[in-house]
Amino acid sequence: MKRTVSVLIAGILGATLTGVSPASAATSPIDCSSGEYTRIRESFVPTNVERPAVDGFAYRFGGPSPTTYEVCLDVPDGSTFTIEVRSWSNGSPDETFVDDRPGDKVFRYSLGANSFWQIYGTLTGPDSTFLYYTWHEKKIAA
Repeated sequence: MKRTVSVLIAGILGATLTGVSPASAATSPIDCSSGEYTRIRESFVPTNVERPAVDGFAYRFGGPSPTTYEVCLDVPDGSTFTIEVRSWSNGSPDETFVDDRPGDKVFRYSLGANSFWQIYGTLTGPDSTFLYYTWHEKKIAA
């Protein structure tokens, strides 16, 4: 009995620390592994805090042609990862794209020629926790 209780407590504690949800929780129908993404980044963020560079870049710079990116974001079940793309193009005012749908998601954003941008994110979850996510990205024809 003592061994069973220790294993049970260790299993519960491990699931709590890693942000794992129960096996019976609903999973997302989105499958990021099937999108032929050319860049995959696994990372983590503290919950409920806006963070820059959730795509792994402090700033990104575009080329002379307009560009469109497709992103598939794999987040823990039951969480919401709000994504905000802030871009500037040829001195024009800020353009902002926001996607705050809950759970895994696929989204696209387009940028003008000679632009630069930053991507911010806020992942909801229990306070004082780090949650892991996977960012899948590819450039597509604009």
